[in-house]
Amino acid sequence: MRVVDGVLPKKEPVNGVYEVMVTDNALVELKMLLGQEYIIDDPKTERQDIRVKPVAVIAENDLSDVYWSRASLGPQRNTLFLPDGLFARDFANEGPFVFSKIGALAAADYTTFDIKTAEFMIGLKANMAAEMMGNYNFSVSSSVWVPGSDAMTAYADREQTLRNLLWSLNVPLFILIGFYLYMVTGMLIERQKSEIAVLRSRGATRFHILSVYAMEFGLLALAALAAGPVLGAAFTRMLGSTSTFLSFVDRGALDVQISAESWLYAAGAAVVSWIVGLVPVYMATRASIVDQNRAKAREGRRPAWQTFGLDIVLLGLSFYGYYLFNQRMRDLVKLGLDGKSLSADPLLYTVPTLFILGASLLLIRVYPLIVSLIYRLGRKRWAPQHYSTLLLVSRRNRLYHGLMVFLVLTIGTGVYNANTARTINGNMEDQIWYDRGSDIVLRQHWVSDAPPPPVPGQAGPSQPIASPSRINYQEPPFELIEQLPGVERAAKVFVKDESDAWLGNKSGKVRLMGIDTDAFGEAAWMKEGLLPHHFYDYLNLMAPDAHAVLLSKTAADYYGAKIGDVMDVGWEGIRPTRFIVYGVIDFFPSFNPNPPSVAEAPDNRSPMLIIGHLEKIQSELAMEPYDAWIKLAPGADRHKLLEAIEVKGIALEKFEDTIGEIAQSRLDPFRMAINGVMSLGFIVSLVISFIGFMLFWLLSLQGRMLQLGIYRAMGISFRQLLGMLIIEQLLTTGAGFLIGITTGLAASRLFVPLYQLSFDPGKIVPPFAVISDNADIVRLTAATCLMLAAALIILAWLLKQMNIYQAVKLGED
Repeated sequence: MRVVDGVLPKKEPVNGVYEVMVTDNALVELKMLLGQEYIIDDPKTERQDIRVKPVAVIAENDLSDVYWSRASLGPQRNTLFLPDGLFARDFANEGPFVFSKIGALAAADYTTFDIKTAEFMIGLKANMAAEMMGNYNFSVSSSVWVPGSDAMTAYADREQTLRNLLWSLNVPLFILIGFYLYMVTGMLIERQKSEIAVLRSRGATRFHILSVYAMEFGLLALAALAAGPVLGAAFTRMLGSTSTFLSFVDRGALDVQISAESWLYAAGAAVVSWIVGLVPVYMATRASIVDQNRAKAREGRRPAWQTFGLDIVLLGLSFYGYYLFNQRMRDLVKLGLDGKSLSADPLLYTVPTLFILGASLLLIRVYPLIVSLIYRLGRKRWAPQHYSTLLLVSRRNRLYHGLMVFLVLTIGTGVYNANTARTINGNMEDQIWYDRGSDIVLRQHWVSDAPPPPVPGQAGPSQPIASPSRINYQEPPFELIEQLPGVERAAKVFVKDESDAWLGNKSGKVRLMGIDTDAFGEAAWMKEGLLPHHFYDYLNLMAPDAHAVLLSKTAADYYGAKIGDVMDVGWEGIRPTRFIVYGVIDFFPSFNPNPPSVAEAPDNRSPMLIIGHLEKIQSELAMEPYDAWIKLAPGADRHKLLEAIEVKGIALEKFEDTIGEIAQSRLDPFRMAINGVMSLGFIVSLVISFIGFMLFWLLSLQGRMLQLGIYRAMGISFRQLLGMLIIEQLLTTGAGFLIGITTGLAASRLFVPLYQLSFDPGKIVPPFAVISDNADIVRLTAATCLMLAAALIILAWLLKQMNIYQAVKLGED
């Protein structure tokens, strides 16, 4: 502020007189003069009178300053301003006054806010009122107002929901990575069981052996801890560039920072990985040399998970979870509640993984019987190498359980994630397309004889202006819209809500839509499969007769209308005209047949729609403003269209860009989280599958060098040996791939419909549908074929390098 007249007050009383500052309005309101002494008498206190002298008139220095954005000195008509230190010493700390108001103002740069700043501001609002109540003597209460605090509170709630969603989305990936670590570590320890047994027999305790492996795995965990957060930050930046599932765009990278919380999570993951790695070591230290020989003699025994029926248990849990979520969804639809809070439930993402794992174990339990049946069917015709391979897979199938379960988990979850992401994306975008109806919807300004609306704050005339009983409109040239660059087809679409319709003794409010059937069919968007016949068939049905109309099923049910019935349709102030019902439809572009909420419609009546010919409505009812539904040509530039609208001076009252709205919806944090995490999970599952597959076959081949060398010594050629390995891979890896595809598709059909909880399950239009893309199966097939080809090349090279004398020497050892 600035001093308009006078001088600044002294910081100490002058002869017991307090020098104060006032505004121009205060001088007039309090009838004061600068330099004159005045006495303030407060009868509520026992202290002596206060003597004051106004010595300065103050005003705002710059009203455009952010400090004056929420206040000004104008209302201060009875306020005396003292230096802050003097007021605090003589009045606030020692004086018995009861404060009526204490105000403070701080201007913040909201463009630089981040999560920590928002948390600070929310905490400031929550704590400041209580702090002020404790430090000052308030008579009634205190309140603190922080601009934007409501938005920041909502942001904090949304951030917490998004955090829960990200955790939930990563649950299947956690299970997959945990199984991968256990499988790889188990394979390594399996090859070292003999060494561990020898160490135990020579006096080494289990603690000694565990300590050795704990140090080894600890060094690996520390190396992973050092590199993990950096790689995690790089992957997180990738999440921000996803547009849809497995679709990456050139978008500004997310601002990713490696915080202390990131290192804490990384340390937790390293500890868990370290523990998982030690589990096979602990189990191996329990077996002595005698136990190992006994176990080799009992290789035909069923594994523990088959004995205890783990597959049945997992399937039972998954079906119970499916039942619970299905029941929740039915309750939400029945009660008209919003189920978005349930969409972040970790169980919604864990249950499908349990189903895939349980189904895979069940199929793997049955698979050896299928291989045994194949073996028996051609028992007398199999070549020796085929005979040996079929016997190995059917009798010693335990060797391949880990690999097959791992492949099923990776491929099954990959298929499920792909279908889930495509279903959520497709249904979200279908809702936008259906609600808007076309690429662009706009309305030109129509000149009319309606009286202008009153100007806010302006006094109206003493006599009210009589409005005409019927408003006449002047139709703007539609050719201007059709000639815009990039327009492939434009259609006139008239919509009149709150129209009246009569049929027999029944009447009600309906939405009346007037269209030109030919142009509308080419410009409108309609999802296939929503109607019993193609969308165009209904338009062709009503096209020849100007009196023909289509009724929504909700209207047909309400009126009891049948094809051929005659209805009267009009609206307030307009004489109704007659139409003939030509067809009944469930859905139509931009029309939602679901009943609104109780707040929107207390009678809970479903919306009703009547579609007629625009020309008939304009000629017999009234000419009123209509929308232009525009279908753009492929590759059309929407910016050029907007520039042309501005250049031609087309006045618009409405403009809706469906393509732009879809692009904006893809920037929604929840969609980015779903697309990013599931795309990354799909890619990571393929990479982990490839690495795990190669490790299994390399370690398996090294462990079977003696057996393969004996085959060569018995006269089996290199080509026959390679054929044995190919058949073995097809019977294991190929079977795992097929089981994974089967379980992934089955999980998609069962559990993906539960993602209706991410929407409003009772109001979503078009109805929720599971969407899949064969390209995802092709990608998985290509990745599996690549793994098989790479494994065969490496196996062939190793077999080529193997000599018979090495195998014989190994057998002697």
